[in-house]
Formats: sequence, structure tokens, C-alpha cells
Amino acid sequence: MAVLQLALALAGTALILVFPGIVQWFVDDIIPKGRRDEVWVAGGLALAAFFAREVLFFFRTLVNTEFEQRMTHDLRSALHSKIQHLPLAWFDRQATGDILTRMADDVPATQRVILEGIEQGATAVFQILIVAVVMFAADARLAAIVMLPTPLIAAGGWMYARWISPRAVRAREAASGLNSLLHDTVAGIRQIKSFTHEDEQQREFAAGSDRLRAMQKRLMVAWAVYAPAMTFLGNAGLVLLLVVGSLWCLGGHMTPGALMKFILLVGFLYEPIARLHGVNQTLQNGLASARRVFAILDHEREEDLDAGERLEAAAVRGEIEFRGVGFSYEGRTPAVDGVDLRVAPRQTAAVVGATGAGKSTLFQLLTRFYEPTSGEILLDGRPIRSFSKASLRDAIGYVTQDTFLFATTVRENLLPGKPGATDEELWGALRLACAEEFVRALPGGVDEAVGERGGRLSGGERQRIAMARAFLKGAPILLLDEATSSVDAKSESLIQRAIEALRKDRTCLIIAHRLSTVIGAGVIYVMREGRIVARGTHAELLRDCPYYSELAQLALRGAHETA
Repeated sequence: MAVLQLALALAGTALILVFPGIVQWFVDDIIPKGRRDEVWVAGGLALAAFFAREVLFFFRTLVNTEFEQRMTHDLRSALHSKIQHLPLAWFDRQATGDILTRMADDVPATQRVILEGIEQGATAVFQILIVAVVMFAADARLAAIVMLPTPLIAAGGWMYARWISPRAVRAREAASGLNSLLHDTVAGIRQIKSFTHEDEQQREFAAGSDRLRAMQKRLMVAWAVYAPAMTFLGNAGLVLLLVVGSLWCLGGHMTPGALMKFILLVGFLYEPIARLHGVNQTLQNGLASARRVFAILDHEREEDLDAGERLEAAAVRGEIEFRGVGFSYEGRTPAVDGVDLRVAPRQTAAVVGATGAGKSTLFQLLTRFYEPTSGEILLDGRPIRSFSKASLRDAIGYVTQDTFLFATTVRENLLPGKPGATDEELWGALRLACAEEFVRALPGGVDEAVGERGGRLSGGERQRIAMARAFLKGAPILLLDEATSSVDAKSESLIQRAIEALRKDRTCLIIAHRLSTVIGAGVIYVMREGRIVARGTHAELLRDCPYYSELAQLALRGAHETA
């Protein structure tokens, strides 16, 4: 398609050479010799050439639009796919607003680099070459005089590109930073309002906006110098032609028709040169965006979800074992250090500890969101790294501490658990998660939109939808990370009964502060500063582990205060 687009552009460009020849025909032959019969022939040829050029332009526009939209779609899809497959560690270092900027702004700008280079740049260069050849064939001396400003124009374009390129990159980064700040404002609006932080946030946004304004101003000042300077040099070539050509006409070395033809050809020569100035501006800004897009596309650390042996969920017994597992985020103090932990098939185990003890990190390692820096994790006696990440995660139902719902309907938020689930299965999962009653009360039921991040639901309702999604999955391993932290006592009691029924034929690993969630566990592991410091039943730990007893008293006190 790109080749067809270029061919149409080149054919249309070649047709512009018809008119200067016809003008010379009129001035040197038809008018002086009074050949009336040739007037209509020459006019018809000129009109036919212009008509054919516009027809080619019509088809070129259709092809260009199709090519542009297809390329933008492919590039955006490739970027989205790449982002989804990057490891979580990459997201830990990347601002959400920056990712959105690359997708929404940098992809179209990158697409313009390719299109401007093919459609505008190549066509302009071809027109310059064709016109230059015709001019030198007609009068090499005059053509050489006309071409005198072109080295200066080329040098100006090179200097402009060298100067603007790094500044365009910094401007794109400043725009990305401003979008990140805007994203934080929208996402954290409740926190901003609750702390009356509006003025401070506005000052920070204004400072970022001012930095972007200054950078954009610098780019536009450069363009304001470059564009008219190049236009002046082009006009200087036209004036040279007019002066020298007039002198040659007066001396009998050139006909007026030939001079008119040359004047038109010079116009066709400098018009694409002026167009290249705009292409240069677009390319420099677009290349800055392209670097940001391809920095992600060329990222080497991509997750291969299918690498490894496929784990069949139906064959999973559910024995989980951590052997001397250690892990740290970005080289910081180890989040977990030398953890030994075992959960028997179809056993319910709980992990308790203070905030920051490393409990959630265990779940992140078990699902292979991160890889241990030492030790190994086994499932049914085999290292989990031998299984593909996709099949491993298919065997795990995971309710995270930070409940997330997509900005769509209840149904669409449940279906990731089991694509193609029937309404009966959806309502069954909602019933298990104690969510059926409030979902039926919604105007649209399971087809009711929940808003961005589930903002139209309460915290407890969002958490129960997330639990229903995990229940619907029916995985042999269930991970619950503070899954009942946002539900009231009544709902928690019902969810406990649901969990009790589920764990009869599943391996459950639970993180919770509430004693009611962990008391019934077959084994409880106590974590402190990344290490397992005790294990046993609730009664055993109350008797033998002072730290667990202290945690239990704090949990009971918190339960009484919120009751």
C-alpha cells in the first residue's frame, strides 16, 4: 500500500511539468504567430493535465487514509500488546500518565514520521529532482544560477535538525510529565479534597505547565527563525532568475517564453523545498515521539507467558512449598528473606504479620509476577518456573488487596474469571461472594456499569465483585489477600461460609488481619520483617508465640473499635 501511495504521488508530481511547457508554447509560438487553432488544443492539454493530477490526488488521499489508519492501528496494537507483556517491575518505575501519553500522543506522532517521510518527503524530493533535470536540460547555465541558494538551504535544514532534535525529546518528556500529574490529580481527587491540597496541586501543575510552555516556545522561536530564512533564500533564487533571465532576453540569448517556463519551473522547484521545511519540523517532533514508542517496543525484558510446560489445572493437587525463598524490589532491603513454607493439598493456610512484613510479596512470587532472587517455589513437588506463566496463573484464583474493577459492567468484570460463563454461573459466583443481593438491586443487574475503577460501588461491594470473579474461575488454588478487609461483619460471616465450602477441594492461602479469617486455617505462618518467625494453629501460636499473641490482641481491639 505504501508503494501504491508513492506511485500515485510521483505520477501526480510528474504532471506538473506539462503546464510550464504549454505556457512557453503560448508565449513563443501561439500568440506571436496568431495560431488560433492551437489555442484550444494547448488549453485542453493543460486542463487535462490538471484534471488527471486531481484524480490521482483523489485516489492518493483514499490510499493514504487507509494506510495511515491501518498503520496507526497496528502500531497502537503492538504497543498495547507489548505493555501487557512487560514484567511488573517495569510498571513499578513507570508513571501511568507517561504510558497513556505514549499511547495517545506519541503513536500518532510516530505515524506522522513515516507518512510524512513517504508521502510528503519522498514526493517533494522526486519533484525537486525532476524539475532540476528539466531545468538543466533547458539551460544549464541559468539552472546553475537558480540553484545557488540550495546549498545554503540544505545547510540550514541540517543545522535546524541538529539543534531541535534533543529539545523536541525534552519537550515530549515534559508533556508526558504534565499528563502524569493530571492523571494523579484525577485518580487522587478524593485525597486532594480530603487534605484540601487543591492549591498545592495547582501550583505543581502550573509549574509543570510552565516548563512545557518554555520548551514549546523555544521550539517555535527556532521555527520562526528557520522557516522565513529558508523562504528568503528560495525567493532570492527566483529574483536571480528574473534579473539574469531578463538580461538574456534583452540580449537575444533567451525568448520570453523560455523565461516564463523557467519562472514556473523555479516555482515548482522551491515549492517542494518549502514543503520539506515543514516535513523537517514534523520529523523532528515525530522522531522524539518515535524514540519513546520504540523504547517500549524494543524493550528486551518481555514476559513470555507460554514459555515452559503447560500446567493442566484439572491435574493440580495444590501442594505449595517455598524453600529458602528470598526477594527484594530493585535491590532494596529484602522483602522476603529465607522463607520456608508448605501448604498441603486442599489445606487452608494463613499468613499474618504487620504491614510491610512481606506477606503480599509471597503471592506475587507464587503467581510469578516477580521471580525469587534466591531459593525456589514448588507446586506439587515441581519448581513453578518450569511451568508457563499463563497456565500457572490459570490454576490460581487471586483476589488482590487493591481491588480493581474495569470501567464496564458487572458482567464484563466477572467474565475474566470464566469467559463465556452463563448467567446462572455468574449469579452463582455472586451468591458465593455475598454480592447477589446488591447486584440484583442495581437497575441493570449484571449489565449495570460500575464506573471507572468501580467508583459507582462502595468499597465492600467492589471487593465482593472481585471475590465473585475469583470464585467463578474455579481454580484449584485460591489466594485471598485481605479479601474481607472492606466488608461488614455480616458479609464477612457469609463470605467465611463461602470460603469454608470452597476450601474443601481447593488449596487456600489467605492473608488477613482479622482473626475470624485465619482462626480456622489448618496452619498459620507468622511473618516479621520478611521472615517466617513461627507456624502452627491459632491456639498453638497464642500459647507459644508472643508476637502472634500481640497481633491477635491488636486485631481484637480493632474489631471492637469498628463494631
